[in-house]
Amino acid sequence: MILKEENWPPDARWVLTEFQMSDEGARRGYWTPRFILAQDHKIIFTVTGNDGWKQKMWPRILDVTGTTA
Repeated sequence: MILKEENWPPDARWVLTEFQMSDEGARRGYWTPRFILAQDHKIIFTVTGNDGWKQKMWPRILDVTGTTA
C-alpha cells in the first residue's frame, strides 16, 4: 500500500508525511493514480488520474522547469 511508510525509500518519506498532513491527503489520500510534484522539500502540486497527469501535472512540470515538450 502506497500510504505505508515502510513502502517509501527513507530519503523520500518526508513526501508521504507532508502529503498525509495536507488537506488533499486527508480528503483523498487513497485516490490513485496519484502524482506529486515536490521542490525544495515541499510539495507544490498533486493530482490524481491519468487526465490529471496529462492536463494538469505535465504542464505544471514544464512551467516549473521552464521547459517545453
